[in-house]
Amino acid sequence: MGMDLYNSSAVAKEVWDRADTHFMDNYGFAITNIVKNNPKELTIHFGGARGKAIRQNYMSMTFETVAADGSIKSEKIFKEISESTTSYTYRSPTGLLSATQFTQPALTLMEKASFEDMRTKGLVQRDSSFAGHSLGEYSALAALAEVMPIESLVSVVFYRGLTMQVAVERDSAGRSNYSMAAVNPSRISKTFNESALQYVCENIAETTGWLLEIVNLNVANMQYVCAGDLRALDTLTGVLNYLKQQKIDIQQLMLTLSLEDVKQHLVEIIRECAVQTEAKPKPLDLQRGFATIPLKGIDVPFHSTFLRSGVKPFRSFLLKKIQKESIDPGKLVGKYIPNVTARPFEITREYFEDVYRLTNSPRIGGILERWEEYEKA
Repeated sequence: MGMDLYNSSAVAKEVWDRADTHFMDNYGFAITNIVKNNPKELTIHFGGARGKAIRQNYMSMTFETVAADGSIKSEKIFKEISESTTSYTYRSPTGLLSATQFTQPALTLMEKASFEDMRTKGLVQRDSSFAGHSLGEYSALAALAEVMPIESLVSVVFYRGLTMQVAVERDSAGRSNYSMAAVNPSRISKTFNESALQYVCENIAETTGWLLEIVNLNVANMQYVCAGDLRALDTLTGVLNYLKQQKIDIQQLMLTLSLEDVKQHLVEIIRECAVQTEAKPKPLDLQRGFATIPLKGIDVPFHSTFLRSGVKPFRSFLLKKIQKESIDPGKLVGKYIPNVTARPFEITREYFEDVYRLTNSPRIGGILERWEEYEKA
């Protein structure tokens, strides 16, 4: 994961080394050690003045959770760490590199180091358009728009990974009950499309009460990613397999039957598949289906509404790491293509209205309310 370039490129090595220094000074570990060795355990010691400062950094990190009654409460990410704690041990049964809080900085640094190496070789055109998917958006903004230095970048993605890692409950072995799967609707039938997949997912979630959402729309009618409860993802595979094997055309059924009858028929299929899922050994090991491919190694429902409670604390953390002075609109307008809109960024009322329509962000809403004031300023 980028170590060949680390050994052959001075600028790539500098990116990784700066990150190592930052992580060692603030969190007590070297990210290159995790990338190179992928240890299953790593102990951080809190001895001495430096260790106490590192411990305080861990103790100050919080996230928000939503209780059953809908109330939001702030919790420490590292509940085990107190003023008297002498050490903390990270553990992951598959190696720490697969733990989200380490995977995200490692991927981000690999991308940033590769970009800097390409730039020194004259391979990056001036005024290039740029985008990054999900986590890659941070790398893209830091590399081409230079919105934050490496130290801030790795702090942001480390915190992002931590909040996602602790957002889901885990067993004693560190396993969660969530994952993601790629889905290709066109493999079911010629008529099974995005709307049909959405209909099936919504009914699985409604019928079972298990989390299941389409979170990535990559290629129309051909490539989507679903996130959710392992049981829901397994049931989705079972339902789609059944629809293909029995040659059930949902779109055609909607033309010949009432929507209520179509839903009742689908719900019967879902319930039968859910029963089969429940009978399988636990923890569930997701298998490929005619149209589904489990994303192995992912145990967090990324991009789903399940993680929405983490938006506010993450926004606060992000705002501390991005300085207004480092934002150059000239590097963003017409060049940066955000995930949310999938079109070049603009500083126009119409563009911000589109973002607000998609996100319902209170921050964007506030900007729109005062848009005329900003224009006069």
